[in-house]
Amino acid sequence: MFEIGSLATEITGFSLAIASFALTIIFWKKLGRSKWNLVIGRISILIMVQVLFLGSIGIAINRSGEFFSSWNDLFGNVTDLTKVAIQPNLLAQLSTKDLTQAQHTSGGSLIFKKTIKGAESGISNTVYVVLPPKIAELIKANPQTPNIGTDYQIVELFSGYPGVPETWIGSMGGIKTLEKLESSGQIKSTIAIIPTINVYPQHDTECLNFVGGFQVETWLTNDMKTFAQRFLGIDDRPWATLGYSTGGWCATEVAVRHQNQYSSAVSLAGYFKPLFANGVNRNEKAFLTNEYDLVRILNSAPTNLKILIIAGKNDRFAWASAQKFMASLSPSVSVKLIPIPAGGHNTKTWIPFENSAFQWINQNY
Repeated sequence: MFEIGSLATEITGFSLAIASFALTIIFWKKLGRSKWNLVIGRISILIMVQVLFLGSIGIAINRSGEFFSSWNDLFGNVTDLTKVAIQPNLLAQLSTKDLTQAQHTSGGSLIFKKTIKGAESGISNTVYVVLPPKIAELIKANPQTPNIGTDYQIVELFSGYPGVPETWIGSMGGIKTLEKLESSGQIKSTIAIIPTINVYPQHDTECLNFVGGFQVETWLTNDMKTFAQRFLGIDDRPWATLGYSTGGWCATEVAVRHQNQYSSAVSLAGYFKPLFANGVNRNEKAFLTNEYDLVRILNSAPTNLKILIIAGKNDRFAWASAQKFMASLSPSVSVKLIPIPAGGHNTKTWIPFENSAFQWINQNY
């Protein structure tokens, strides 16, 4: 009942905070004597009231931004998904059972949630697949042998850190935006692949492959392609990427390093060098910084990859990173900048620019 993202949890938290504040005022005189135990009682009550209010505000912020999907996610308790993850050799094409379990959106899309084990990375985690309205109708018309047809494009969506893939379906409203653009004829049918990027709780892996460690880049690229081919029956056409904040870095990084799989990338308030978490030693940082030097990769050989950067002038970190990245690129690299005139580093600032991102992807697919 009291899930971290539920409205009931938020209301309960604020109710307890307000009630504790009111009771503190009512009974303050009784605790006003100078006895040591009453002094400790006053201090404890004040701390409790502040903790309740701060906790409630945190829950409200999380509901708005969908940074953590559960209490376990918040506190870093690792859920062993290997027991429920579909093994690589057992991945099967879309079936009538999948259709009965799919979530139907009001705009006509079908959302599938799968927990899989990466064929190459060995990572077990969750990925969402969203089939747009036209393809959903095609499948519903022939549920016994579901087929997505051939008229589609594919975009892989990345969340931030902390963050969960559900954000694109929920607070970011990315799927609703895609539905509106498709229904108005502004873009072609777009299949969305939304993998979990934060595959290890409380570890910001920056979507990298660590030597002898996490193979997150492989999970997001090779494993997602293998999964999508087996589950949806897609062909080898290139994908696009789109991510916000840390996901913006991931979107650019995987597209630059896997240009055989991706033809375009959109960074929404992202950055262009990995930001290493504490615990990464100096030698590993040096190796990975060189390995993931996107400017070096793009400038070293001709490329057909197209990059769109959407960054706010008031978002000093993202703006400065974008300016430095673009200034370092060869003129032959196709890169475009859309400035965000106002607003900081938050989802409310980014949401209005989803239209531009998806339309640009459609034009450059």
